[in-house]
Amino acid sequence: MLRYFFIAFILITVAIVSLAGFRGEKSSQPPIQIFPDMKVQPRYDPQHTSTFFADGSAARVPVSGTIPLGYTLPGSFLQAGAKNGTIQPTGFANQPDYYNTGKIGDSYGDGFPIDVTEAVLLRGQERFNINCAVCHGKVGLANGITSKYGIAAIANLQDDRIRSMPDGQLFSTLTNGKNTMGAYGPQIAVDDRWAIVAYVRALQKSQGMKLTELSADKKKELESKQ
Repeated sequence: MLRYFFIAFILITVAIVSLAGFRGEKSSQPPIQIFPDMKVQPRYDPQHTSTFFADGSAARVPVSGTIPLGYTLPGSFLQAGAKNGTIQPTGFANQPDYYNTGKIGDSYGDGFPIDVTEAVLLRGQERFNINCAVCHGKVGLANGITSKYGIAAIANLQDDRIRSMPDGQLFSTLTNGKNTMGAYGPQIAVDDRWAIVAYVRALQKSQGMKLTELSADKKKELESKQ
């Protein structure tokens, strides 16, 4: 029985050495890949020729109407509310300015680079409910549906810590993500991100406003409901 064990051990050792080779040994032959995964795949390098297509080019013309990632389309709903032309009519949203990054130099800025109108808040509410409410909840209390299924460390947007954050920091967090929250910059346009930040500020104000801060009409409305 022991003899068969040693025979099997020797055969397995020889097989491993044959496949893997000796450590540090150099060879001009390509290595044997037992599980190549995606290291070897059919592809074309940029500007290579191809015999598959009639024009002989491997590169294909983009589909008509294709928009590059990060490109600002003309006619954006926020362009009419831009302050001093801060929102460019068209172009890529990769400029190192406050509008695109939420930062002024190395520090987070505060304030909005657009006029916060009713239309902006309605747009922010729509985008918030689509992208954010699933985790943060409808009013930002971290009680969205995902919290019922084990998603931990959801930020409560009504916390004083987040209330005191500069607007630019909220925008940057939404853009780049933080902790368990992924980055939403790739899928939410810049103007929509600012609209969401504006709506978050409106949510915070609605949940923490004092009676003395209400207008006379709102006070009468509340008193009539009591």
